[in-house]
Amino acid sequence: MKLKDIIYFSGRNMVQKRTQSLLTIIGIVIGIMAIVSLISLGYGVQNYIQDSITSVGANIVSVYSKGLGASGTVVEFDKNDVKVVEKVRGVDSVMYGSLKGANVEFKKGEEQFLTINGVEPSQYTTIYSEALKYELESGRWLKETDKSACIIGNGVAYDTYERDVKVGDKLLIADKKYKVVGILEEVGDPGEAKTIVIPMESSSLFDDEEYQYMIAYVKDVDEVERVAEDMRENLEDERHEDDFEVYTAQNIAEQVSNIFGVFTLFLVGVASISLIVGAVGISNTMHMSILERRKDIGILKAIGAENSTILKIFVVEAGFLGLVGGIAGTILGIIIAKIAEYLASGAGYGYIKAWITPELILSVLAFSFIVGILSGYFPSRSGAKLDPIETLRGD
Repeated sequence: MKLKDIIYFSGRNMVQKRTQSLLTIIGIVIGIMAIVSLISLGYGVQNYIQDSITSVGANIVSVYSKGLGASGTVVEFDKNDVKVVEKVRGVDSVMYGSLKGANVEFKKGEEQFLTINGVEPSQYTTIYSEALKYELESGRWLKETDKSACIIGNGVAYDTYERDVKVGDKLLIADKKYKVVGILEEVGDPGEAKTIVIPMESSSLFDDEEYQYMIAYVKDVDEVERVAEDMRENLEDERHEDDFEVYTAQNIAEQVSNIFGVFTLFLVGVASISLIVGAVGISNTMHMSILERRKDIGILKAIGAENSTILKIFVVEAGFLGLVGGIAGTILGIIIAKIAEYLASGAGYGYIKAWITPELILSVLAFSFIVGILSGYFPSRSGAKLDPIETLRGD
């Protein structure tokens, strides 16, 4: 029997049993829909963050504390550590600062607990505007002469208080009023969006002799990895301890990729449970179909059809059930992913992107077709082995 005849027989049975076929593929549709939407969003976020980190922070080397020291407090850096970083060959400028949490009051006594970033104004402006290429939506950058000024993230301006915070408004931070002189453009980072930047020396929140992080700007991007290694060695010699971490954009991108990769695979594994249910449904449908078509099988064998031909007819039919469910599930999965991207963008989470590629679509369709084939193989094999005489007698 030719391939087109096998496909014809398989397709005809699906059409004749439309309701049964439809109910069968629902499980496949749900499973594929969940897998496509989760893979699309998971890898979309991963790729967006990777691209953002490697493109914007390619010239940056960051140094952070590993965590708590022997005294139970956060390990801090000092002026000597800053000098060590500044002296590393290839470093153009260094920004240092600390992060604290504090209640921030706006008009009418409205308070919110936000992250406060204490910095040296000139260093902050250099690193953020020149190295990281951040831009202000409105206002200006901090100046060295600023003592009671602040720059706020986009989320602080528009998503924190009942009324929007604008340039010129004042915020009460640790019993001191700060005038908003600049608002950062939306950068897709919720942490940055909810941060307020103030001069370190202006607030009792900070000790201007101790810092939680250092960020170095390296002009030659090809030197970044070498600078990071030299920085690590020199700081170890200075501190006599390995109580810090040195990060480059590539390091961070790889860590993000690994974390999101594992998380996405976990979600896909959970979603695959419904796909297993769909596979069982196909197997059950093929078993019932073989029982209902025993006489058809007997007739085909009586006119010379071989066991392999009968097997192919039912296996292809099972594969088509999986493929149709895969097509419908893929379409629905893409729609769900795009809706999630749209809603996330409207809520200020611009980093949530739907990752849709031809490779993803073709892989999922091939996968669903194979799932259908495997699900229908064993019932089909038992049908192919039926005795034609018994089937024609109705035994």
